[in-house]
Amino acid sequence: MLTNPEHQLYDEKVRPLPRPRWLVLGIIIGYLVFVGGYLLMWEHLPEFQLILNRISWSSADFISIAATALALYSYFLLERYQKNADIAYLQRFVLELKKSGIKPEDIGTVLSFAKEIDPGFKQRLEKVLKRIARERMEGLAKLDEDELYEVLRSLRT
Repeated sequence: MLTNPEHQLYDEKVRPLPRPRWLVLGIIIGYLVFVGGYLLMWEHLPEFQLILNRISWSSADFISIAATALALYSYFLLERYQKNADIAYLQRFVLELKKSGIKPEDIGTVLSFAKEIDPGFKQRLEKVLKRIARERMEGLAKLDEDELYEVLRSLRT
């Protein structure tokens, strides 16, 4: 729904994230070429075997470079994911639900209830809820520090 252009909340277009298929394929092909080239040089250039012996130790370097490339790619995907406007909207939406005390298992009930409220009743309900919240805040303001501490400590989050 949020990636549908009709329901787009921001002006940016949401682009699909690239898949790591080509990076992994490139690393595998690169490693096979490295090992194949190394073995061919070992067989056909015996005078360079001392140098090639030193190079054989660096095959671990190839693996570490490949692992670093995958880690950087994963970081790139994470950064791109975090900067996506729809993801930012969803994070704010979920944070507001969490602040409201709505549990994930109750979201369906809340949304179905909210759909059924007619606009006039919704306005009256919001007005009454604000009034109740104001009265509770005024009541809390009258408490001294120890009483306020006990009340707030007894609340469950």
